[in-house]
Amino acid sequence: MAEEPSTFRASMRRVPSPVVVVTAQGPREARGITIGSLSSVALDPPLVSFNVAGDSRMFEVMEGCERFAVHVLGENQAHLAEQFAVPDLSGPEQFEAVPHVRNAHGTPILEGGSAVLHCRPHDSLPAGDHRLYVGLVVEVEERPDRGAVIYYKSSYRGVGSELRSTRLPPVNRASSDSS
Repeated sequence: MAEEPSTFRASMRRVPSPVVVVTAQGPREARGITIGSLSSVALDPPLVSFNVAGDSRMFEVMEGCERFAVHVLGENQAHLAEQFAVPDLSGPEQFEAVPHVRNAHGTPILEGGSAVLHCRPHDSLPAGDHRLYVGLVVEVEERPDRGAVIYYKSSYRGVGSELRSTRLPPVNRASSDSS
């Protein structure tokens, strides 16, 4: 039996997630969406994945796009995460006050941020009420490091400082073998 969705959601809020904005030109309009499920899948070839809800407006765009862009937001861009998370905005309304350009494929490319991964759809598969999209990274647009945005405990946050860690002493195998 599956866990209650609200309990599962509350637990997952304790897991920091990267926050990116994915943009694409679909058959009818360009759209963007805030994503908290970005993951690196493979290095050879370079693949990334993320989830999109089946009832979101971005779903149709992703199903019909030939290219998309994954924007690694800088710490000063949490407002963009909020902007592209509003579900009832039209595509033009999403981009209205957002500095961006269109690349040669018509994909909206947001200004600022730490990096942009230019992708082609590679694969997708159903995942409950979402669809998991896998993108082939065809170009990485590196920008000055402006940090990153994460989602943790229901709010957007910066990455923060590096944590110091001390390596644990080696396991004494002789004593552990006897237990």
